[in-house]
Parts: sequence; C-alpha cells; structure tokens
Amino acid sequence: MGAMRRGSGYPYGSPGSFYRGSSVRQKPPKNPRPVFLVVALVVVLVAAGVFVALKHSSAFAIFPKKLLALRFQHNGQEVLLLPDQQAIINPRDSLQLVQVRTDGWLSWGTRVVASDANVKITSGMNIIKDLFPQETFETPKTVELRVLLWNRQIGKVSLLVQLDARDWVQRANATSDVDKKIGFLEKALHENASNILVKTQLAGLYVDTKQYADAMRLYREIDNSGKSRNISERLLQVYQIMNRVDDSLRVYLDLLKITDNQDQQQVFKDFMAYLKKKKQKDDAEKFLDKHLNDIPRTFHPAVLVAIAELSSETKNWSRAAASYERAIKAGVKDSDVLYNLFVSYKRDGNTDKALDALEKYVQKNPNDTESVLQLAELYEKKGNLSQAKAAYEAILHRNPQHKGALTHLVAILEKGNDKAALQAAYEKLARMQPKNRTLQHNLAVLYYESKQYDKAIGCFKTVAALEPGDLESRRYMLDIYRKLRNEKGELAVLQDLIKIDSKNVAYQDALFKYYDDKKDFKGMNACFKAASEQNPDSVRLHNYLLYAAMKMGDKKAAARELEQLVRLQPKDKTYLRKAADLYEGTGQYSLALKKLDMLIKVDPKDKQAKDDYLRLRMLAISKKN
Repeated sequence: MGAMRRGSGYPYGSPGSFYRGSSVRQKPPKNPRPVFLVVALVVVLVAAGVFVALKHSSAFAIFPKKLLALRFQHNGQEVLLLPDQQAIINPRDSLQLVQVRTDGWLSWGTRVVASDANVKITSGMNIIKDLFPQETFETPKTVELRVLLWNRQIGKVSLLVQLDARDWVQRANATSDVDKKIGFLEKALHENASNILVKTQLAGLYVDTKQYADAMRLYREIDNSGKSRNISERLLQVYQIMNRVDDSLRVYLDLLKITDNQDQQQVFKDFMAYLKKKKQKDDAEKFLDKHLNDIPRTFHPAVLVAIAELSSETKNWSRAAASYERAIKAGVKDSDVLYNLFVSYKRDGNTDKALDALEKYVQKNPNDTESVLQLAELYEKKGNLSQAKAAYEAILHRNPQHKGALTHLVAILEKGNDKAALQAAYEKLARMQPKNRTLQHNLAVLYYESKQYDKAIGCFKTVAALEPGDLESRRYMLDIYRKLRNEKGELAVLQDLIKIDSKNVAYQDALFKYYDDKKDFKGMNACFKAASEQNPDSVRLHNYLLYAAMKMGDKKAAARELEQLVRLQPKDKTYLRKAADLYEGTGQYSLALKKLDMLIKVDPKDKQAKDDYLRLRMLAISKKN
C-alpha cells in the first residue's frame, strides 16, 4: 500500500478561481440597442467556436467522465489522492474532504460515498475513530471512497485505517494480561522497529515469561545501537541464565568501560568471580591475558596478579613468576605479591631470583618470622652461612624459644669451631625438648668433650632413661665414672650393660674382677645369675657362677653350674672331673659314677678315670651293703 501523498497544491488551480466578471459599475451607452446586438453576436460566434472545438477535442468535456484527484485536509495538512491510490491513516487522525477534481468543467451531481454504508464522509472535519465507533482496529480496516456522478462511478480511492506503535503501546500498558501485553508490544515494534523503549519493555516481558532467546535478541539489538549500563546489565542477566559464558564475559568487559568509578570496583569483582567460577583455571588465565587491553588500566595490576595466581594453581611456575613481575611493574604495592613471586621462583627452581624476591619481602616485613626463617634456609642452601646465622639469630632475638631457628642455628654452628655457642644453642633446645633423645645425647657429648662430666652424666642418664636399651650413653657414663674413679657408678653402669649386652665378655670380665677384688661373691652370684637367665648358654657366665658358688661353699649351686657346663661342653674333661669329684665329696656315688662313665667315653685311655670309677664302684657297693 502506498503512503498518502501530500501535494503542494492542486495542479488545475484553486477553488473560486473561475471568472465571475468585474465588480465596477459602468454607465450605459446612449444607444444601447446597437451595442447589445453587437455583443450578442460576438457571444454566439464565440460559443459556436468553442462548441465546435470541444466537440472535436478528447482532452476535456463539459461534464466529467473520470476522477482526477481528491483533495483532503489530513490533520491540518493538505493531501492529494490520485485515483486508485490508498492512504494509510490512524483512528486518531482528522480528515476533511476539500475538493473533488474531475476532467469536466462542471462538477454538478458529483459526490463521494464510502463502501461502508455506516460511514458518511462530509465536507466538514471527520475524526476517523468517530466514524467507526464499534471498531477496535486491532485488525487494519480498508475503507473505499467512490466518486459518483449522479449514480455512475467515475473513480475511487481507499483509506487503510490501522493502529500505529503509539496505539499498541497504550493498549499494552492498559492490560494486565501478560500474553496480550507481549502481543501488543510485538505489533508496536513491528510498526516502529527502531523504538528502543518498546524493545526494552518487550525484552523485559520475555525475561519474565522465560523466553530468554527472544529477550537476548532484543537486548542485543538495543546494545548494538548504543551501549548503556542498564541494557548491558539486563543482557548480562539473560546470558548468565542461558549459561552463555563467553557472551557474559564480553558484557562484563563492556560494563567495566561504561560504569562510573563509584560502581566499577564492584563490577570488576563480580567479573572476576564469574570468570573463576565458570572457566577452567587455564582457560581463565588465557582469557584475562587475551583481553587485558579491553579492561580499564586501573585494574591491570589486579588482573596480572589474578593471572599469576591462576598460573600458580595450574603449577605453571615460570608463567606465574613472569605475571607477578608484570604486576609489580604495573604498580602493585602489596608485599604479598613479592612473597608469591618468591614461591613461584622457588618452585620453578630459580634459587637466585627466589632469594632476591624474598629479601625484598623481608625488608618490608621484618617481623614475619617464618619468612625470615625461609630466607635463612635459602642463605644456608646457597652456602652463605654467615648471612644464614645472622638471620637465625635475628629470629631468636625476637623469639628465644623458636625451635626451628635454634635447630638450624645448631646445624650451622656444628660446621664451625665455636663450641661454646653450639653448647649454648643445644642447652636452649634441650630445655625446650627435654625428651628429645638426640638433643640430650649431643649436648651430653659436648659436655663430655669439654670435660664437664657432671653435666654430661646428667644428660646421658636422661638419654638412658628415654632409651632403656641404649648402649652408647652407658658406655660414655662408664668411661666418665672410671675417669672419676667412681666405683659405685661404674658398677651400676656395668650391671646395666651386662643386662643389655649380655654377650659382651669385656663387661662380664670387668664385673667379675670387681666382685672378686671385693670378695663379694654373693654380689657376683646375683649379678651373673641375672645375666645367665638372659643368656643361659653362656659358658663364661656359668663359670663365674661356679666360681662364686665354690667360694661361698655352696656345693649344691656348684653342682648346678657344673651340670650346665657339662651340658654346654659335654666333651670337656675338666667339667666332668670336677662334677665327679663334687658328687663323690657329697656322697652321691651314683652321680659321680655317671660323670666318670661320661669321662671314660670321652677319653677311653684315661687310666685315672678308670681307676676312680672302680674305686667308686666298690664304695657304692659297700655303702649299699
């Protein structure tokens, strides 16, 4: 349908332009009759000429045969409609028929009628909606205007009455039915596809009714026509609902550019949180690196730190270190970044750069004990023992009870010759860890080497108490007691040693000598009896017990030990001879004969044994009789 044309004027002249004669009165001539005759003759001749001309002319006629144009006043503006043209009008419009133009001189009998019998087009002002009081115009209505000469049609035009965007918006606002509201707004948008307000309102309704794809399409169109925070936020909401991660992130980048400084920080925070939640760490890192220049420079330091942290989480330590370096150059003042840089270089195996980063961090945080401790450890690893020692001592100056610093300091001091400092460090550690066997032992050795025997004995006793089976501490104590000529202490230690190391003949011999020198045969018996119970197959221990029993005159105990010795060494003639003699002396002839029999079997050529056997045999018979 063509839109209504607006003419600048009627091409055939304007109403009232026809000739109507002069308005000035003139005096009649003195002789009117001849004049009248002359005028009448002229008029007849002219009329006859015109009639002949018109009769042979096809261009024009006295009475009209066709419509040339209809002239209207449309909303106060002159409009010309040519035959078969259509004008699109709104129900709110006003329309006034001004003139009907035909191809005839005379327009008598011409009129304009509407195809709708109920509509009367008058020459007055017509309000379109008043002409159709029952119409809603939700469906466009076509009205045909026919021009009749008497009852014969000589032409026609048409009017298409339809609602415009304004009407549809009004109807949308007037209804509470969401579906109708959406339908009205869709029609309004159809009428005016560039109406941003209608698009915004309709997109919001699409969101409310979960038509997210349609909402996304409209918000995108609005966004492409010009960036605004309101629309970007709504588009972001739809993207996030639809889980369109990359689209959401792009909108965040737009928001960072168009948001004022007051709210920009919150947008950045939300952006980073969404990125880390929706992207794998490696992908998130790549996204930030790729779009760094799309983010306002204010946030570059924070972005670089985030890239570094993501690299750390993926254990890409070299990339993490490089990003931390960039962040520092970008103006990051947070000293934690220096610490993280140290960790990255350390994990990457770059000890020198790790040391440099940690030194800078410690300069800013001298009271961070653990970091100073790590710095000292790095110095120690690099072989800078003097710097490491100074760092450990600095920690101990602030916290004398710091076990880690003391432990490391001890390790450094052990490599040097400052025994006094080493001893002092060990004493502090030993006080903090009184049950640490290694510390107590090492301190005891230091005391031993510096001949502080009383202190050494104290530490060795602690070690012995912590480790009942420890031999080394008891050997040190034995040596100290011997140096101090402390027989009581020496005896106690030897008694412990023989229990722990019952096969060590040196301890056994030392104890035997001690008891024998003291003539303490009861003590000897008690000591070696306990040792023998632990080691019942020890010939040496049974010999000691036999010696003690013999010295005490305990023939019964002596016999027991001889039996054990015979058991252990059945071919030893000495034990058999002693046993036979002991049994003979106690009148136990049968037992004595048994031992002599064993002796003869061991050595059949032993004449003395044979003689003794015969003699005891006779004594046994005699005793029996």
